[in-house]
Amino acid sequence: MTTPGAAAGARLLAESLMTSTIRYFTLGEPTTAADGTVTIPEVDPQRCPGRVRPATMRDFPTQVVGEEVFASNYVVAVSFSQVPVPQVKQHVVIETSPDPALVGAELQIRQVSIGDNLSARRMLCYKVS
Repeated sequence: MTTPGAAAGARLLAESLMTSTIRYFTLGEPTTAADGTVTIPEVDPQRCPGRVRPATMRDFPTQVVGEEVFASNYVVAVSFSQVPVPQVKQHVVIETSPDPALVGAELQIRQVSIGDNLSARRMLCYKVS
């Protein structure tokens, strides 16, 4: 059984490991400018500290329009108290990270952890760009 004090301590420890900055948002409706440029706005973007790590060292193949593609999965953690809570299908952009290879990566949320005794809000994501 977890006590409130233990849960709070675990959350503080988890938050101390959040050394990246992420931005999560919903994609808006695309608009096309006169020159043909298509823009997809970010709706209600939220910026917060986060921790990004690979979910696995294995890519998962899938079929898209008859072509085999590979999805790279990541786990992104934000503070348990982060509001609004990130939602499935929202996008996450890594703005800063101790790993420069992650900066600018865009992920899409596939699953969000929920529950009483979480130390952090963890999201299973896959890379979209």
